[in-house]
Amino acid sequence: MVTQKLELSDDQKQKAKTLKEDFRKKMTELRKKDDILVKDWKKQMTELNKKHREDMRGLLTKEQKSQIEKMKIDKKKIADVNTEARLKKMKLRLDMNDDQMEKIKKQRGEMTEKMKSLREDKSMDMQKKREEIKLLMDKRKENMKSIMTEDQLKKMQELRKSVQRKRRVLS
Repeated sequence: MVTQKLELSDDQKQKAKTLKEDFRKKMTELRKKDDILVKDWKKQMTELNKKHREDMRGLLTKEQKSQIEKMKIDKKKIADVNTEARLKKMKLRLDMNDDQMEKIKKQRGEMTEKMKSLREDKSMDMQKKREEIKLLMDKRKENMKSIMTEDQLKKMQELRKSVQRKRRVLS
C-alpha cells in the first residue's frame, strides 16, 4: 500500500525486490544458525533489519522520503484522534469525573514520554528495555488504582474481559 502511494518506478521496484529477497535469504540463514548465543543472534538480526531499512530508504527520491514523513505525521494524527475517542468512551462507560480524566491524561502523557525515551535509548539492550517497560506498566496500573474508585476498577476489568472474549471469538 505504501509502495503504491509512493509511485515507485519500475527500476525502484526491481531493486526493492532484489533487496527484499537478499534480506530474506540472510534472515533464513541466520535462523538456521544454532551455534550462536541468543544475544548474538538478536544483535545480528537487529543489524540486518537496520541495514535493510537503510538500503530500502536509499532507493527513494527526496520527494518520496518527504511523502513518507507526511504519512507518518498523518498516522500520528489519526492515532491521537483515536486515543481521544477511547478516553471519552472510557469516561462515559466508567462514569468518571473531569478531575479523574485530567489525572489519567497527565499520567498517559508522562508514560508516553518515558516509553518514547526508552525506545530511543540506544545504550540499553532489548531485554533491559522490556524490563523497564514492564515496570512502567505496573506503575501505571497502580496509579490507575489511586485515580479510580473500586466500582470503576471492577467495571473496567469486566469490560476488558468482554473485549478479550470477543477477540477470541473473532480469531
